[in-house]
Amino acid sequence: MVKRRYLFIEGATDISNGNLREGFSKLFEQLLQGKMPTISMGEGKLQTIDKFINSSNSNMLCDLDAPESEKENDLKNYNLLMHKESVFYMIQEMEAWFISQPEILDKFYNIPLSKNLPKKHASEFLEPDKELQRLTKSSKKGEYHKVKHGAQLLKLLNASKLSEEFPDFKKLIDKLK
Repeated sequence: MVKRRYLFIEGATDISNGNLREGFSKLFEQLLQGKMPTISMGEGKLQTIDKFINSSNSNMLCDLDAPESEKENDLKNYNLLMHKESVFYMIQEMEAWFISQPEILDKFYNIPLSKNLPKKHASEFLEPDKELQRLTKSSKKGEYHKVKHGAQLLKLLNASKLSEEFPDFKKLIDKLK
């Protein structure tokens, strides 16, 4: 019998504005066809950690909200050192993934946002969500909304490109395969 695997992801469980779980599922399916874990959204970081800690055969994906160099400190601060092989980070936040593929932002918002993005690696944005809000204020879709727009943008991401750009995403994919 195959043991069920779980992936707990920091993010909203309320689907009234959009379904993040569905967005993440579409993203992961690109590289994990036939090997998909059961994805469960955890709300905030503490709630996600609690679900992860109290589950077996699970992994966790959460925002670091800091530079990659702070991963070890985050693991210590949240008492996750003994689980470090199963904890993966969106650095600094999920929105960095969108910024790393600016062509999807241009297409989704139907304006050339990419020309106004500072020229640096997406993980170097201190608050990528705020950057997206700034860039989208005048778009017809309105200011970037973490759940409403995030769920739709996740489905547009190229998972192979993410693996190349974000080491933790690649490690998570490799572990789930």
